[in-house]
Amino acid sequence: MQNVRKSWGFTLIELLVVIAIIAILAAILFPVFARAREAARQTSCLSNTKQYALATLMYTQDYDETMPMSAYMAGDCVATFYWAVNPYVKNGQITQCPSEPQAMKLVELTGAPCQDTPPFTSYAVNGAVFVNGFFPGASPTALAAMGRSSDTVMHYDGNVTFGAFPGAQVQLVQARHGDNLNANFADGHSKSMKGLNTGTTVPQFTVFGPGRPIKVYKLGANAGFYANMVECLGIPNE
Repeated sequence: MQNVRKSWGFTLIELLVVIAIIAILAAILFPVFARAREAARQTSCLSNTKQYALATLMYTQDYDETMPMSAYMAGDCVATFYWAVNPYVKNGQITQCPSEPQAMKLVELTGAPCQDTPPFTSYAVNGAVFVNGFFPGASPTALAAMGRSSDTVMHYDGNVTFGAFPGAQVQLVQARHGDNLNANFADGHSKSMKGLNTGTTVPQFTVFGPGRPIKVYKLGANAGFYANMVECLGIPNE
C-alpha cells in the first residue's frame, strides 16, 4: 500500500483568530505599560524635587537663613534661583522632569542668564518664597517667615505664563504625571498633588513674546492651602 503523508498547518481563519487575540492583548497591555512608565518618571521627578529642597535649604544656611530670589540682575546677566543653588546641586539633571525635560528654556525666561545657569528647567517656584528681584523694594524672604514650613510649597512641576502687568508672571502648575504633579516644601519633604485640567490654554511667558500654548490646571483638595489655585503662590501663615 502506498503511504500517504499529511502536512499540518494553520488555516487562514486560525491565523486571523491568533492575530485578533494578539491585538486585543496589546490594546489591554499598552496602557498598563504606559502607566507603569509614567509612574517611574513620577518617582524620578519626586526625587528631583526632594534634592532641590535640600539644595535650597543648604543655600539658606550659608546666606543668613534667607531664600534666594527668583531673578535679579547680577552685573550684565540675570541671576535666577536655579543659578543660585547650582553649587549645592550634584546632579545637573535634577532641573528636568523626565516627563517634560525641556519645559522651559532659561534663555527664553530671562534673556541673558548668568553662566552656569542650567539650560532647561521643568519646575516653577512659589513667588512669595522666591521673590522677584526686579520688583521695586524686593528683598529675600527669611526662612523664619515660614512658620508652617511643612505646608509651604517651594518648587513644583510647572510652567510660566504672563501676569496682569508687563514683566509679571504666573507660575502655573503642570500635572504631568497622570493628572498629578510633584512639589517640595520648606521643611525639605516632597509629595504628589492632584491637578485638575481646566480645559483652557495660555501662552508661555518668554522675554521675546508669547510662546507655545500651555495647559491650565487647578490644584486639588490635597494641596491644602493651595487648593483650587492655578499656581502655588503664598505662605500659609500669612
